[in-house]
Amino acid sequence: MEIRRIADLLSETDLAVASIAERMGCSKSAIMSVNRRCQIRDYGKHRNTWNVRSAIREERHDANLEKKSQAA
Repeated sequence: MEIRRIADLLSETDLAVASIAERMGCSKSAIMSVNRRCQIRDYGKHRNTWNVRSAIREERHDANLEKKSQAA
């Protein structure tokens, strides 16, 4: 459950890794480990800037649409 929350914060917010780590009560390296495992943010040799992989955004959008259609 915590890994999913970290992945959500990485993909859906502009929070820095340190801020996510503080919010979740874990280390920055743990956040980066989740990022590497899930391949969410691409830092491209920069620590302060990143791109969220478009496939991640599309998956989340599709999942939200599916949930809404099932609820109706």
